[in-house]
Amino acid sequence: MKPTLNTLSDAYIVLDDLGLSGFLDGWEMEINVNELARALLRERKLQLFISIVSGKSEDDCGDLTIDEAIKEILSFFETMRAQLLSLQGFAPGSLKITKENRKTKK
Repeated sequence: MKPTLNTLSDAYIVLDDLGLSGFLDGWEMEINVNELARALLRERKLQLFISIVSGKSEDDCGDLTIDEAIKEILSFFETMRAQLLSLQGFAPGSLKITKENRKTKK
């Protein structure tokens, strides 16, 4: 997986439609892949987003399990993180990717 400028632009558009473009804005991000997948699924954009970041067709992405879908999203952000960390001057740790569920206490 290679996040190109086209991939990033297309992914940004989908996330921005959902109010989630902050995942790709700036240098400091915290991404919970499970929360992102749920938000995309709720808006019927999960197949589109995975298609964009994986290069697979939307139909093929529709056949993925939720676990496989999360792995595709995680792979995209991990690849993007590795590329950002390879840049001179990029501070390690300013991009955090999580897969756990976070529950808020009431």
